[in-house]
Amino acid sequence: MSVRITDLGMMESRMAWMRQGQSRVAAAEQEIATGRRINKPSDNPSESARLMRHDLRLQRVSQFARNNDNAKLWVGTADQALQTGANYLERARTLAVQAGNDTTLGAQESRAIAADVRSIAQGMMAMANTKISGRAIFAGTADSDGAYDATTLGYVGDSGQVTRALDTDETVVVGYHGPDIFGDVNPGDPMNGNVFEMLGALADAIENGDNTQIRAGIEAVDTAMARVGSVQGRVGAASQQLDAAETRQNAEKLNTEEHISKIRDVDIADAVIRLRSAEVSYEATMSATSRALSRSLLDFIR
Repeated sequence: MSVRITDLGMMESRMAWMRQGQSRVAAAEQEIATGRRINKPSDNPSESARLMRHDLRLQRVSQFARNNDNAKLWVGTADQALQTGANYLERARTLAVQAGNDTTLGAQESRAIAADVRSIAQGMMAMANTKISGRAIFAGTADSDGAYDATTLGYVGDSGQVTRALDTDETVVVGYHGPDIFGDVNPGDPMNGNVFEMLGALADAIENGDNTQIRAGIEAVDTAMARVGSVQGRVGAASQQLDAAETRQNAEKLNTEEHISKIRDVDIADAVIRLRSAEVSYEATMSATSRALSRSLLDFIR
């Protein structure tokens, strides 16, 4: 009887070895199928914890990169709009100088030049109300239909700044305060009001042949161009900041992905070798168990 109990214990041990062999084969097959060494936390708890930290870091970097992409859209749109505005003002100045210097202009020619200046004012208004996804980029943080009212010529935004986070402790300004670009409304003295009032007053001066006001208008246009140029400089600095942040984010993303790959991804060639080794070991265990089972059965029959 003791011999049979011993044989039973040996058989249980061999069956346990077989189950272990099956697990090793299954694990190697899963690694090859998924390309990963770690498919669930229990595969390697300590490495899984490291992997989780790197995954969170990658999510954070990826979010900052998406913020950067959105910021580039805003900054690029602002840059294009401001350049359009600068071109408008340059054209308005040329027209004002022409009207002020050409003493041969008749009433019809003066009215045509004035109409061109008023058309420029309309173009400036459209530029000032430039939007991205329904948001006016020169209205601060206000959720308004635009930055300026085309009827009153007044600013309808606020003094806030739209920003985007590029890192834990870094932000960039992507939206701007309209009066910094177009000036403040001044109904009592439109030539010294915002750019829309000023262009309207300049058009009136050209149409009326008022050279004193035309000269004042040329100076006002120069002031408006300086304001636009100042904000263009800020936009250019923001663009450079975004480029630098993108370079840094790409490097951090690549570094993090490499760390994740080293922890999680499997060496396929090594996994194939381990699978073959596990299969050989499992087959040997099965063969030995089969022989032992046959002997035990013969012993029992005897």
